[in-house]
Amino acid sequence: MFGSKYKKEIAVLKQKFAEVEFRASEQNEMYHAIYDFLSTGLALGKDSKMSQYVKEGYEGNPDVFSIVIKLASMFAEVKHKLVEVKADGTEVDAFNPEIASILRKPNYYQTYNEFKVAWAVFRYITGNAIVYAPKLPAGLNKGKLTNDGLLMMPSQDVTIKAKSWREPVGFYTLDMNERFKIDAFDVWHERFAPTLQYSDGKNFMGTSPIKVAANIINSQNKGYEISAKTYSNMHPPGIVYKEGESDETTEEQESKFRERWKTKYSGISNIQVPVFTRGKVGFTKIGFDNLHDLQIIEMSEHGLRVFCNLLQVPSELFGDTKASTYDNKTLAEKAIYRHRIIPDQVSFCEGFTEILQAYGPFKLVADYSGIECLQEDKAKKVTWISQAFNDAAITGDQYLEMLGLEPTGEPEMQVRYINANKIPLNFSEEDISESDKYYNNHEIQEAM
Repeated sequence: MFGSKYKKEIAVLKQKFAEVEFRASEQNEMYHAIYDFLSTGLALGKDSKMSQYVKEGYEGNPDVFSIVIKLASMFAEVKHKLVEVKADGTEVDAFNPEIASILRKPNYYQTYNEFKVAWAVFRYITGNAIVYAPKLPAGLNKGKLTNDGLLMMPSQDVTIKAKSWREPVGFYTLDMNERFKIDAFDVWHERFAPTLQYSDGKNFMGTSPIKVAANIINSQNKGYEISAKTYSNMHPPGIVYKEGESDETTEEQESKFRERWKTKYSGISNIQVPVFTRGKVGFTKIGFDNLHDLQIIEMSEHGLRVFCNLLQVPSELFGDTKASTYDNKTLAEKAIYRHRIIPDQVSFCEGFTEILQAYGPFKLVADYSGIECLQEDKAKKVTWISQAFNDAAITGDQYLEMLGLEPTGEPEMQVRYINANKIPLNFSEEDISESDKYYNNHEIQEAM
């Protein structure tokens, strides 16, 4: 009887701790001031053009598509490893069969590599990587993932709805079917960049890079569209018309002229055929001489540079032959990892680690040992370590350790040496003559 009562009290305490974890406190005056208007089921504000970003920015723009896919592939190329965090804070390599299964196949239709690519693409295009991570609500396995694993949510179709000002992120719904309410506890949400507009709770969704570059991307898309239509419906170079007649064209004549235009002059085969009329004639050029007049190529290059700049990556690795910011390709690739891939890996691993806490004191970390451009230049390393040894800055064992080799532990390898042929700049011949005085005084010169 006593045990049953004790268990109930423990359950109540756990529930209260859970509420503290996922709800703001009653004393949170900032949340109260900003979200006081929120009520249960109220949709938080979001960018209404997210679906447009996917359609026009990702699916409709070859430059953006190529940049994002390359970055997402580089992101997914980074391997992850599991470590266990000990009580003293040290980290050691670990293995857990349940976690290993998730890292092999996070859901029923995707490999881990494909899942990481999708996560990065959603992040770069919509500014939000939202993962459905359903967890067991109770029992010994509480907090662990269900058999459904991890599934990417279409963030362009996601709406966050509130429960109250204390729980502004109450649950997530999909615009295609709002009947299903996904609790925030079962959602892993990472934002690419913060939204600085807090009205209507807009700050709980991230800002899309496509939104910032929307005008340039739209200009590129229109240029490509004009090019395609121009090539498929070539127009004549100009119109030869009658001069000196004041009679206005009737609607019937205009209609017949349009019909004749379509049947006789439209199409790519008539690109060099001018339009002829009778009587004294004049000539007027129509359209443009070539596609260069539209500066489509220049606009494409400019848009590529702008989008690369937004993502903090060098455009020269994405086909921009005019860019030469870095001395060589390796330095440019390092810049991509330093400014883009590594920060995104930090976000991914921290979010994933939160999910792993139900399995134990585990942590997911990125392993860059397989990324060639991030590895040390061994030749340069040997050169400066050897210089340090020759200058007596390090011992022999330290030399080996810095090269990644096992130290010997020998006494002579714990000593710093200098070259015997080096003497001070102000050393005189008298100093040299006095150098044997000890041996002469002790009559050991011949022995030496």
